[in-house]
Amino acid sequence: MRGLYAIVDLPEPNGHTAAALTEAVLGGRGRGGAGASVVQLRAKSATTQQRVEMLNSMAPLCEAASSLLVINDDVDAAIAGPAGGLHLGQTDEGADDLSELRGRVRPGLVLGLSTHDRGQLQTACQQKPDYVALGPIAPTVSKENADPVVGFPGLLEGCRLATRPVVAIGGLDEVGGARAIELGASSVAVIGALRHERLAEVEARAVSMAEAFERASAPLPFEEICAAIPVFAPDQLLEIARWADDLALLIGMGLPARFRPRHDGTTAHYRPCDLLDLLYVLDKRADESWDAWSERTDGDEEGALVQLRKP
Repeated sequence: MRGLYAIVDLPEPNGHTAAALTEAVLGGRGRGGAGASVVQLRAKSATTQQRVEMLNSMAPLCEAASSLLVINDDVDAAIAGPAGGLHLGQTDEGADDLSELRGRVRPGLVLGLSTHDRGQLQTACQQKPDYVALGPIAPTVSKENADPVVGFPGLLEGCRLATRPVVAIGGLDEVGGARAIELGASSVAVIGALRHERLAEVEARAVSMAEAFERASAPLPFEEICAAIPVFAPDQLLEIARWADDLALLIGMGLPARFRPRHDGTTAHYRPCDLLDLLYVLDKRADESWDAWSERTDGDEEGALVQLRKP
């Protein structure tokens, strides 16, 4: 699960149907282009039967695009309809016992949980959902009585703490969503920024967002990593990338489980969030120079390297 997580929220202000909106947000997926990798049906005022009918119209489109179709809140619709996933809020039926819920739904159904703060995130991860949604990241008008804003600092902390993939949600557009991906979110849920009276514009926005989120998740050039962390020689940064599959070691070094630079035998591939995590474990502040960091830490880059060296 990565990239654009499009939420089809019905009834839609412009009168678009579930199928029409689904086709628009999928963009060029399935034809070699970009679009939503996940489509969620959110129809708060509909009945279960109506939701199942909507899912039936959406499912062939999602299947053709190899995108996951998710139903929001409704366990019965997830059981009766063709959705491949079920998303639950904190107080929804089944949210407090996913192990029991898994025994009721068909095997392989993807389960996601909404969370709104650090405590809820940690509690949700203990249930081992397939993903957790965290938000709202920014103010949103798509939900009445929205929870307090988490903000990008809260998202960064949440991504470091989470043991499941994190979906950033709430008030995010293309720019904010790309930033969320750079901070470590696996995907970005969008409602309002995809709304438009013309379906062609909905599709254009979905494609643009999906492409932007893909770029935001791409590894940075290795030369950029070397320039960003000059206290380590290039061969040291290459060596760090070789250890990234040793989870126990990373935790022992104070790095989060999500730290996953990749070494392909020739060079290292650090994502933006990997760079942030390495700077974090070095206690490098964003507003200070490396000279100031060296003075504050007594120039202990060699000590930091010892901390990062595999036994």
